[in-house]
Amino acid sequence: MFFHYVYSRRDFPNIDLNPNFRYDATFPNTSLAVQHVHTFSPKLLNEARFGWIRGNVAKLSPRTNSDFTIDSLGIMGLKVGGPDGRPLRRDEQGFPVINIDGFLGMGDSQASSNLDNSRTYQFVDNVSLIRAPHALKFGVDVRRLMDDATTNNWPFGNITFTGDISGYSAAAFMLGYPRTTLTPEGVPISKVRQWRYALYLQDDWKATPNLTLNLGVRWDIPGQPHEINGVSRTLRFDLDPKGPVLWPNPGQVADLYLGEYHDFAPRIGFAYRMPRRTVVRGGYGIFYSVAQFDNMNILQLNPPAGGSLTVINPATNPLATIQNPVPREIYPAAPIFNVVSIPPDRKRRNAYVQNFNLQLSHELTSNDVIEAGWMASKGTHVDTSLQNFNQPEPGSGDIQSRRPYQGYARIRLIAPDTNTIFHSLQSRYEHRFSKGLSLSAAYTWSHLIDDAAETINAGGCNCQNPRNRGKAERASSVLDQRQRLIVSYVWDLPFAKQLNGAGDLIAGGWSVGGIVSLASGFPFNVVQSGDTWNADALWPRPNAVAGQKPVIDNRTPTRWFNTDAFSRSTTYGTSPRNPVVGPGLHTFDLAASKSFKMPYREGHQLVFRAELFNALNTPQFSNPGGTLGTGTFGRVTGTAADNRQIQMALKYSF
Repeated sequence: MFFHYVYSRRDFPNIDLNPNFRYDATFPNTSLAVQHVHTFSPKLLNEARFGWIRGNVAKLSPRTNSDFTIDSLGIMGLKVGGPDGRPLRRDEQGFPVINIDGFLGMGDSQASSNLDNSRTYQFVDNVSLIRAPHALKFGVDVRRLMDDATTNNWPFGNITFTGDISGYSAAAFMLGYPRTTLTPEGVPISKVRQWRYALYLQDDWKATPNLTLNLGVRWDIPGQPHEINGVSRTLRFDLDPKGPVLWPNPGQVADLYLGEYHDFAPRIGFAYRMPRRTVVRGGYGIFYSVAQFDNMNILQLNPPAGGSLTVINPATNPLATIQNPVPREIYPAAPIFNVVSIPPDRKRRNAYVQNFNLQLSHELTSNDVIEAGWMASKGTHVDTSLQNFNQPEPGSGDIQSRRPYQGYARIRLIAPDTNTIFHSLQSRYEHRFSKGLSLSAAYTWSHLIDDAAETINAGGCNCQNPRNRGKAERASSVLDQRQRLIVSYVWDLPFAKQLNGAGDLIAGGWSVGGIVSLASGFPFNVVQSGDTWNADALWPRPNAVAGQKPVIDNRTPTRWFNTDAFSRSTTYGTSPRNPVVGPGLHTFDLAASKSFKMPYREGHQLVFRAELFNALNTPQFSNPGGTLGTGTFGRVTGTAADNRQIQMALKYSF
């Protein structure tokens, strides 16, 4: 019988680990694990495990539970539910986000108020049976997930200044005329519960002396996620022919999703030993990811528990000001809220990934190995969100009256329909430590394609038309890094090994090492500032100029790409998604150490170590500005990694 208990407490009262957040761990993070193994015979045993883990997150604005209020800034009327809504409680307070197109904004960052008290209980029972040449394992995995959490986008509100009113966003800020304002959502709390079950079987089969097969299948059965606080609601598109309605009634608990119970995941692998110290390995498998449990949290952002309203200031004769960003004159008598919804068909599609790999390994010598292979993956039903599913077509006139669903403002729609495809050619050389030298080098060429840009919790779909996606948005991913080379080494310097006395003290015992990292950059999106579409568009792309290519030969930080290749659009832009690749990575990290043996002290040793990160102090540029119409368009204005850092240490061991 094995019993293991882990208990940790984190308590940082009155310490701001981040200038925008206060971390307040009221409850400790705790885990518990119990394991029991029973041997029925040398060929049959049973392993039972029970585990429990509790995590607590309290990431709050430093202004929470203080005397601070948004009104104290001179910004009046930012309330949950509009000017006649409720003010933020003391435990919900924070500085609203103020955005200025093309300039640094201010305020407590998006989703900067986060409370999460999660618990997971797990029971696993494995049966292992050896029947030569088979090694079988089968069992069951049962989990109970419980999460009391908040999820919000703009807990304190958002005020955005663009060039639509004055022609220049900074001028609009100085004049105090915002273009859009999102009312605060506050900090609602949901309680989500879910059961998950899984059955699995695996057979490691020694088919021949040179061939081993791995055969298996897993059936995941995720239960319905229940939100028992009654604050989660969604749009139902099938209850009223006039349009979607929020459902269920406030305080009512209901199954928002329809069940899905066909998550079968087969997998197969093999290893074949060839003559002359060569091995071929390969495999294929399907792996499911159940994401809807976490995504349930955002459904608490619907009214009356949460929800925000987008107020758009008229471009001519503006009425909203920084002092009164939500005036009654443009606030509708019947408030039209931003809402969040699951897919219209209510199907709970779980993402799955198909993994493929084929690899050849060859042992050159007893200390040298070389490998090369192809690895790929295909993601289906990967979750993303459409930040403005209710975006109207570009045109003139009032925006709200042209929305597809006029009873609502922006609709953030959970959309588990993203497709990804990844291919890579990978190679590796390793010289195991011998004669004082250890060396490894790995080179990868890869290509990652998707049709959404980001997952639901990383920003959502960067699509210019939320109702025309798929092929229209297919492009190289923002995570597509085509080439990457990593070389690492450790070398015990051979000279002075025969020295004694003072010579050995000065020149002996030295070891040097380092890591060389060379990688290409990542693609990034190009959008345009303002709302020339008059469509409340979040990702408006410009037009591609005929005869102009974005890529230029002599790139510099002040002109990284050809800005003349893009022109402002008044309807859906013709520029593809992610048309430009940003700066790459090239760093050289060095380390040197020396061991001093202490005379007359057997077993005592003093070690000096110096490490230089980015030893050549090469600037690692961040992506250039990608917003047409701003002063940073096409220009690199920052770095993505630190400049050279040096650290030294002494260690005495005995």
